[in-house]
Amino acid sequence: MTSVKNEECLSFVSEILAVLKSTHQHEKVLHVIVDRIVRMFHCHTCAIVVVDPLTEFLHIALGHGLSHTFEKAFRRKLATGAIGRLLWTGSPIFITDSSADQEAANEAMLENPFGSAVCTLIAANHKSLGYLYVDSKLENAFSPQDLPILQTFADFAAIALNTSRLFEDNLRLDRIDHDTELEKYSPFLERIQTAIERSKELHESFSLLILDVDNFKHIATTYGYDSSKAVLRQIADLIKNRLRSIDAIGRHGFDEFIVLRSRADLVEGVLFADELRRAIQDTAFTEHGVHTTVSGGIAVYPRHATTLDTLLQSVKEALFDAQRAGRNKVSFAGKGFEVDSDGSVHD
Repeated sequence: MTSVKNEECLSFVSEILAVLKSTHQHEKVLHVIVDRIVRMFHCHTCAIVVVDPLTEFLHIALGHGLSHTFEKAFRRKLATGAIGRLLWTGSPIFITDSSADQEAANEAMLENPFGSAVCTLIAANHKSLGYLYVDSKLENAFSPQDLPILQTFADFAAIALNTSRLFEDNLRLDRIDHDTELEKYSPFLERIQTAIERSKELHESFSLLILDVDNFKHIATTYGYDSSKAVLRQIADLIKNRLRSIDAIGRHGFDEFIVLRSRADLVEGVLFADELRRAIQDTAFTEHGVHTTVSGGIAVYPRHATTLDTLLQSVKEALFDAQRAGRNKVSFAGKGFEVDSDGSVHD
């Protein structure tokens, strides 16, 4: 990065920080971020794409180079391709020549074709909130050295979005998610950190599991929002009834649950996860007799990770593998291992 660009970057960072400190409203911060990125990189399109926490559809919070009609109509499902991997694992999308990687370009593209593009994760408190999108009509408009800069801007967007949501939802004053009566994700992270410290001291293992309800949006569309919430509550109760007093469960996302299985090695953790998967598969929920399945990812401390960040990363990658493998499966950290719908473990 040239000294001129370096000075410009530092100036923009200072401006964004000043706005961040002055407001809890994310719109103003996002506007400054997008404006400074466009000025710095001379990109054709720049957008903050966020995940709606209620529906888990992607929508555009703020954009440059996009028509008003496109921004308002934009609504995409979370996928298991490059965008899905970005949101689940944090792996950035870096396309230097769209003609050489047309499949990835088509998935990443917003309104207009481009020559090159970059997408970086927007995440806070170990939770994906969306992604930053920039593109150019030129090929090779972005270099690998630009990635850390764009990630910094994405991190500022994450702070703004998270601060706004914390303010609106008053998360710090209420540890319970009242749709499911489970512990919310933020305080659940404290529980995981405590488990790590305990395991270090006692030389124990524990398993961390994330279960994602398959085709949950179809349930909401078919039976209505109230019934879909009832399905979530009943799945939460089913899981709670199979936990020991030393285990714990929280709500990870709109249709996801996170479970801490204490004193459990890989084999015990995987078998327990698959027991939950089969129980949910075999249960009819609500008065409508709704049947659904779940996909699960599991990682074990300290076998797969030794810090909170890496443990969460491992379990999310395992869940992503289960979803890509066709859903109604449990996958665990470590290359290629899965538990199929018949309960068999294979690689």
